[in-house]
Amino acid sequence: MHYSDMAIIEGIRMRDRGILGYTYAHYYPMVRYFIIRNHGSDLDAQDIFQDAIMSIFEKSRKKNIVLHCSFKTYIYSVCRHLWLQSMERSNLMIPVDDLDEFIVLEDKIGYEEDLQLRRRIYQKNFLQLSEKCQKILYMYMERIPFEKIAQEMRYKSVQYTIKRKFECFKSLIARIRNDSEYKNLF
Repeated sequence: MHYSDMAIIEGIRMRDRGILGYTYAHYYPMVRYFIIRNHGSDLDAQDIFQDAIMSIFEKSRKKNIVLHCSFKTYIYSVCRHLWLQSMERSNLMIPVDDLDEFIVLEDKIGYEEDLQLRRRIYQKNFLQLSEKCQKILYMYMERIPFEKIAQEMRYKSVQYTIKRKFECFKSLIARIRNDSEYKNLF
């Protein structure tokens, strides 16, 4: 049996066991693979998936969810966001290995729209940072060594440069999280 994306959301909202079973069978393996590939465990994957379902349930009870991508892309994005939050709370700062291979061709349009929206949110908030923060983060993203960044910024030490980069990055993350467009993604 196959359910439409809106039928899945409605089924989650109505706590339909058949649709919940379908959702677990079709989407949990993708989430499990992502989390295990990013330093998580089976238990982490189960918790994150359950939290995502509860998040979708709560959101669907408060207002109609309008998808701009497939449900597969949507639940992957929610789970990815929850996993990143979990890693941040654990002070586990590691690069995340995304699973583009799970985004099927039919999802490409919604995925690209979502990606463009995220880039716009990032860029808007990046441009609100001070010029110095923008410059530090830009050089860091260009993989310029901290020694050269310190020199360019006329900082006295590499440690201070690293501290400034961290503060600027923290400020950017806070701006993004408080952005109304970002909040509407989840």
